[in-house]
Amino acid sequence: MYKLGLAVLTVAAMVLAAPSPAAATTTTTQTSITIDRHASELFPFEPPVGEPGVTYPATRVTATADNCPAGIVLMSASLVQDGLPTLWATGGRGAGEIVCDGGTVELSMAFARITPALHPGRATARFSLRDWDTGEQFAESTRTVWIPC
Repeated sequence: MYKLGLAVLTVAAMVLAAPSPAAATTTTTQTSITIDRHASELFPFEPPVGEPGVTYPATRVTATADNCPAGIVLMSASLVQDGLPTLWATGGRGAGEIVCDGGTVELSMAFARITPALHPGRATARFSLRDWDTGEQFAESTRTVWIPC
């Protein structure tokens, strides 16, 4: 009798501990960002509110976001070279807003610095994605990138 009761309790514990079939088929996919190793070559950038005709060296950093949630997503991007931050080299309107479809999306941002100017060499790039409404962060990635000559 003792062995039969122990066997029943063991089977009951196994049934209760087993995950439900619905839980077994549900997988949560995480958003991930992969930053390209190489930035673009330096190019001249004329700030929209700067002195006309005066340009500064700028570079573009690109990345890929996988499993980006569908809808409008806020993108934040930064570039640091020689321990100093840079500015976005963009006109500004709509910058940092991307539309995702639940799959893969290309991310891109250009950066410039007036003084000291950006130069060929190493820099640290960071991208992050946040929910438009709640501010919840979906993903963030940082990588050392190379600005070519």
